[in-house]
Amino acid sequence: MYIHKMLLQGSFFIMHYRTLVRNNALLILLFTESLSADFSLSNAYPIFRILLLFYKYRNPVSDLASKFTNPVLRNLFQMALDWGPNCSAFPIWTLSLMAQGNAGYPMGGSLPLIESVEQKFKTLGGKIHFHSKITRIITENDFSTGIELEDGSVKNADIIISASDGYSTIFNWLGGKYTGSKITHAYQSLKLFSPLVYVSFGINGNFSQEPHTIRFALKKSFRIGQDEIKNLSLYNYSFDPSMAPEGKCVFILMIRTKYEYWERLKDNRELYLAEKNRIGEEVINGLSQLYPGIREKIEVMDVATPLTFVRYTGNREGSYQGWVLDKKGLTMRIPVTLPGLKNFYMAGQWVSPGGGLPSGLITGRNVIRKICKTEKRKFVTSQE
Repeated sequence: MYIHKMLLQGSFFIMHYRTLVRNNALLILLFTESLSADFSLSNAYPIFRILLLFYKYRNPVSDLASKFTNPVLRNLFQMALDWGPNCSAFPIWTLSLMAQGNAGYPMGGSLPLIESVEQKFKTLGGKIHFHSKITRIITENDFSTGIELEDGSVKNADIIISASDGYSTIFNWLGGKYTGSKITHAYQSLKLFSPLVYVSFGINGNFSQEPHTIRFALKKSFRIGQDEIKNLSLYNYSFDPSMAPEGKCVFILMIRTKYEYWERLKDNRELYLAEKNRIGEEVINGLSQLYPGIREKIEVMDVATPLTFVRYTGNREGSYQGWVLDKKGLTMRIPVTLPGLKNFYMAGQWVSPGGGLPSGLITGRNVIRKICKTEKRKFVTSQE
């Protein structure tokens, strides 16, 4: 296998204090022992500085780039750091985490990382149910009491924690019965991360001496729907020997797109597959600018679309990180509980604008802390 492709399903937790049932294809238990999310006088100052940083750089990178008078520097700055409408503090924060050694790339990619979390959970007595898609959250007298699966079976629960798609959870599985002004406002006003066309190649060649990431302008642009694609970003995984056999490597390119375009294609299988193949060919043409003859070295090509993300993850409109962290997202506080519903909590990217693994860890940890407080139990962590 050349490509370890993993699009993580939203997770759905049912807690019997010892048993956990999840909704889709893979479990992520959102516990962290070393991550400090507690506010105290000792850490008030650094937290205040972080808040000031996010406020100062609350505008998108394009606004910062516009201040450059040199057009070459302006273009380079935006191409390197632009993350759509997200606030500029988002990439700055990411870079600072990496510089401090608190973030980075796990060798082997997502698979071994997730497998280690899965194994840890199982050693703690947890159980995982794969291929168990949710159709309904069962409530009785405004208490969440279980879930109904696609096969009609019912799993009873003491506590339910949803880390699945927020819209599906609130408006489909719960029928929109438990909402409030904050939740309604969030789902009506917050922007979603643009979905992706995710193009992967298995390359018969050694490109370990080439840059890990390159963003370059196309000599000839192409279109995906109404969007003109003028640049491509290449991620070269030659530095990770586990991604491909010796002497070979993996290339990945991610292109922002619009969900509406792909939604119109979902009922026409032939046209949909033809469009995927066309985009793959256009990307190969672009790669040939950097590496003439690359076409002959490609042994595997895979094109995932927003519909692929929806099929694997259930995320609304294929949004891979939930809500955009723009000026509105910075100030929006999304409740982890639903008004009027007891024994139910939410965690993950749909209660934390900006998404990503750090927010998943923090929100999961905070939910467990909240449960402990409700159950009058001491919140205890351990580190191994």
